[in-house]
Amino acid sequence: MNRRIAAPLSPEMNIFELIDKEPSVLSIFSRLDIRLPFGDMSIEDMCRRDGYSAELFMILCSMHTNPSYRPSMGDLSADMLPEVIGYLRASHHYYATYMLPHASAHLEEILEHADSRSRSVLRRFYDDYTHYIAKHFQEEEERIFAVVNNAAERYAADFSVIETPHTDIDDRTNDIASLITKSLPEAVPTSLRCAMLKDIYALRDDLRRHNNIETFLLKPLVELYLKSQA
Repeated sequence: MNRRIAAPLSPEMNIFELIDKEPSVLSIFSRLDIRLPFGDMSIEDMCRRDGYSAELFMILCSMHTNPSYRPSMGDLSADMLPEVIGYLRASHHYYATYMLPHASAHLEEILEHADSRSRSVLRRFYDDYTHYIAKHFQEEEERIFAVVNNAAERYAADFSVIETPHTDIDDRTNDIASLITKSLPEAVPTSLRCAMLKDIYALRDDLRRHNNIETFLLKPLVELYLKSQA
């Protein structure tokens, strides 16, 4: 079955119109540190101002808002490669400095209301979860990003790290969600449980999008670059 969905965006679309239609793209602006205000600026004008490819920006937005979207090879060019690496690295920074600390803050609030056994179990599961994610990011950096950034070594890029890992992240997310939902004492307020659950599910979903960008955008771009050098 053809899973590619036509992108609903155009370079002429007004930035506010894009954000109003798809508020989740705001995290892309945060990752790329795109400055506001926009006024009535279009996607094309914004990308020209900040030095980004409008075509690539629209692909990233489409992949972020629609998990089934797959860019076609005709939409890609080898010169997008550095920008994609930059975006993926910025995503790692966004997870490490915003999403994970946000979840950790909610965890600490929950632990204040839990008994000693529940605190020990939940912290152990959460630490295992964060350490696994950090290790995965380090492997991507060392085995893919650093290699791909060196034109002479791109043939050695090892994409095996993105083939299977996010199933494990899903499993760890489910373990923590199960503990928060089923096993914590009643003294833990529902509002804190929901805030923590919202954080870890948001991270899980964003990591799935991250994996899609590596698999269906980064990897084809590297293949395109290598063909152009053959």
